[in-house]
Amino acid sequence: MTKVNNKFKKKNDNSNQFTTIKTTNTNNKNNKNNNNNSNSYQNNCNSRRSNRAITNINNNNLNNLNNSTIINSTISTIPVSEYNLKSYFTPRIVYLWIKNLESITYLTQELNERLNSDFISLEWVRFREYLKNNPDQIKDSNFEVNLIKKYYFLNYEYSIELIQAISAIMFRSPIYVKGIWDSLDKKNNKNNNDDSTAMTNINDILDSNSKILQDVYEKITQIEKKFMEFDLQYEELWNSKFIANVGAIPYSIFNDIDGERLPILEFTFENLIHWDVGSPDEDYNYGCTCKDNCKDVTNCSCVQHGEVDYPFNKNGKLIRSDIGAIYECNSFCGCNFTCPNRIIQNSNNCNKNLQIFKTKNKGWGVRTLKPIKEGSFVMEHLGEIINHQTSEIRSVCYDKLNIMTYFDLDYGYNKKSKDKVLCLDSNYWCNISRFLNHSCDANLVTIPFFVEHKDNRFQRIAFFAQRDIPKYSEITVDYKIHDDDFVCLCGTKYCSYNKIE
Repeated sequence: MTKVNNKFKKKNDNSNQFTTIKTTNTNNKNNKNNNNNSNSYQNNCNSRRSNRAITNINNNNLNNLNNSTIINSTISTIPVSEYNLKSYFTPRIVYLWIKNLESITYLTQELNERLNSDFISLEWVRFREYLKNNPDQIKDSNFEVNLIKKYYFLNYEYSIELIQAISAIMFRSPIYVKGIWDSLDKKNNKNNNDDSTAMTNINDILDSNSKILQDVYEKITQIEKKFMEFDLQYEELWNSKFIANVGAIPYSIFNDIDGERLPILEFTFENLIHWDVGSPDEDYNYGCTCKDNCKDVTNCSCVQHGEVDYPFNKNGKLIRSDIGAIYECNSFCGCNFTCPNRIIQNSNNCNKNLQIFKTKNKGWGVRTLKPIKEGSFVMEHLGEIINHQTSEIRSVCYDKLNIMTYFDLDYGYNKKSKDKVLCLDSNYWCNISRFLNHSCDANLVTIPFFVEHKDNRFQRIAFFAQRDIPKYSEITVDYKIHDDDFVCLCGTKYCSYNKIE
């Protein structure tokens, strides 16, 4: 059997608020008593780090902080329960944060590391929890001022996006953060970023009717407009009164184990493509010229893109899993939707016979409410398609929180190619496949497939039943991970991983 190159990798986590993945640079080798498992996949994303140039640090200015980053006694003694700390980093909050960082176009590895470290640090989680409940009790605290000083004296390039990121760390309005930043500018006789001063004097300056000054005014106006847009876009990160607009969960949920609720997620029925990814190459578009609606499906040119013959029987059930990929007919073909080579695309992408349920010792899982026949298409794995650069930015936060949800789209990838593999990230944008648990005796098999094109970068991922699955059975996949630190809880007789004693 030809195995699909996409391998799953995953680690257990007690919080079960988000997907956690074991990574090679995480020092948790003795943490084998965690009982809840995570909910998605990754492959070879362990050591992604940005190779972009690091901003020079002004060590002299940095020394002027005089250890001022030490939090004051008021904040350091704020009691925060373990539950609050774990529940804070929900998939939604993590997604808002990484999207925040993606907006800083010049973000370097160093700045990415520094912002992530501050955002997830115990001290700032404590501060945010306190500020949510006591929004008027702390004003211009040394704790806050010193954080802004740190970034100011590191001479990072000023931008509205950086101010927004710092405000998210502090759980303050960006206007509040910018005010402190501007006061540091005045104190240090810097005028290069002083937009507020320019706005104050702009009416007097414009008396000259200079076109150049008009352009300056318009530029400043755009800056302020953009600043307000960022306020609204990421308001949930700092405004305690903000209420998220969350849609209904399209799947049945069952939990008779405890009182835990499903985390806030955005369920999708098709892959989202990140704005910086682009589109599939039109040179890879294809279609068949079969007659009689592909009646002789074995000779269909779409099918023949695969490595073996047509893999389905007359009932549309998969009879061969040793295929490299499935190539279905599409809008470029002369056939219609009754064509026999449209098994996956004609299937329901929101299967109401599947249920998210709470397992006894593996966190959330997926089970079927009706029997599934061997060879049936069960679901597609969905998420947000991101490029290598975006995955590097996100991976810093994901690694620090030990929550990776990448699925590398590496089928047919040429290692000699200069193009980097795209990733499917299901941390926040997802479907029910996000909650599939691992089993060494999995009842699902993973196969990449293509519909509208055969551009390998944009492959899609399908799960098929590799044996009959009885009603109310949990459906699982084999993550194909062999790591001494991976704790398997599947409990099957075929389990090849560490056992919990």
